[in-house]
Amino acid sequence: MTGIDPSSHLYLHPSDATAFANIEKLQGSTNFRSWKRSMEISLASKRKLGFVTGAYKKDTDPVKAEHWETCNNTVISWIIGTVSDNIKKSIMFMTNSSLMWKQLDQRFSLTNGSRKYKLNRDLYETKQMSKSISDYYTVMRGLWEELESLNDFPPITTMTTEINAFVQALNQQQEEQKLFQFLNGVDDHYSPQRSQLLMMSPLPSLETACSYLQQEESQRDILSHIKEEGETLAMYSKGNDSTCTACGKPGHTGDKCWSVVGYPSWHARSKQNTTGKGAYKGKGKSQYSAQQKWNKGKQGSVKIAANAQGGESCEAPVISHQQIEHLLRMLPMSSKSSKTAGS
Repeated sequence: MTGIDPSSHLYLHPSDATAFANIEKLQGSTNFRSWKRSMEISLASKRKLGFVTGAYKKDTDPVKAEHWETCNNTVISWIIGTVSDNIKKSIMFMTNSSLMWKQLDQRFSLTNGSRKYKLNRDLYETKQMSKSISDYYTVMRGLWEELESLNDFPPITTMTTEINAFVQALNQQQEEQKLFQFLNGVDDHYSPQRSQLLMMSPLPSLETACSYLQQEESQRDILSHIKEEGETLAMYSKGNDSTCTACGKPGHTGDKCWSVVGYPSWHARSKQNTTGKGAYKGKGKSQYSAQQKWNKGKQGSVKIAANAQGGESCEAPVISHQQIEHLLRMLPMSSKSSKTAGS
């Protein structure tokens, strides 16, 4: 706008409209106070708050009156752009931004008594509920700030030593009350830290308590990862805590022992076992199992082995001990009958 001083409330900059893009839209009485506060901050930053409060009246000068109408319609467009579609329909045809503002305030603002009651109830019902300490503190801080905005104290015109001491004591009492409310809602696993904070003399500030609990939270985060890694290693060690029935050494079972299935080609005992009697040489993923049954008082032995090569397994039939004894009894009888036939 030309001819208007940039410091005047009638001055409009082309980028003024973007200041209201990030404001949450008014839905009703539930978010009216936060919406109103956000609008007041944005309007004041553009020197337009007086249009909704009624402080800026329309000038009798035709040029200034035209600029006033332009600014008034701009403020109306800002308000309409930050309300929901249902609310927009009820204020669409209003031509004065101040009347529009008052109508919304009368429609959605709650009385201080009911609002204070709800905020105090929320303060004592709000719990951490596994949220982070920072998120829990943010929720509590928002309730405290809104509650304090509803309290109207008379201004102090003359500051004396007694009044100064009283104000400091009052502020300290309010800080202690906030500290108790904050500690009341933290999760139960912070009970030791809560007791330590309450045993301090004097009591710590709210910010100090929040920082202390955040450090404890961070420390537990680190220790939980270390504990998980330790449990994983313990489970791995427990899985390998077995003793071989063939050689008596821990760390493997008898069906995988090299003394049973054979030593690999790179092992030092591999060459020694290849020359020995009954040695087995492993190839690929071959598996060997051997059973030996010896008959007492007789020479000879019966050996049964199963070999598998090329990834395929082939099992030999198993002969029981009774069958072996029966075969051994038949051997002398066969030799005796043969001698009789020869004579």
